[in-house]
Amino acid sequence: MNKILLVLFGILIITSCKERKSNTQHNSVNESVYKDSDEDESDIWDGSYCAEIEYYNPNTGNYSNYTLIVDVNENKLEQINFPNGGYLDDFYLVEFDDDGYTEFTSDKGYDYEVQIVGDSANCFENVPMASQCNGITDDGDQCENLTDNSSGYCWQHEDQE
Repeated sequence: MNKILLVLFGILIITSCKERKSNTQHNSVNESVYKDSDEDESDIWDGSYCAEIEYYNPNTGNYSNYTLIVDVNENKLEQINFPNGGYLDDFYLVEFDDDGYTEFTSDKGYDYEVQIVGDSANCFENVPMASQCNGITDDGDQCENLTDNSSGYCWQHEDQE
């Protein structure tokens, strides 16, 4: 009988030591999660930024590159803004890494790569801005197309240079 009690007592001690060790490991995990969530705020992307955007439409095989302003809130992409007043926001929980990079697929199945390159105030300094084409239509009116071609003519009126 004493041997049985001794064995049971030993099992009880071993079991309680394992449980205590397990609780210690759990607490250290919680502490590391707490430390990660208490990041230096300078590492957080928050505001409007200039970004280089690569776009791919798998339905058409079309690739495009854009320089656009993006709105970011606590490292999460909220909106991609186009110069004509339009915007894109058909994505969910897209988060930037420390270097200001993210990639995602939109709800429509389009692939995007976004790299923050600077402050939104200086976003379009080196980007040619579109203006109304200088070309004259067959009807004798000024072309209504916009162009960023340095000649001032759209692709349809390049021969009028």
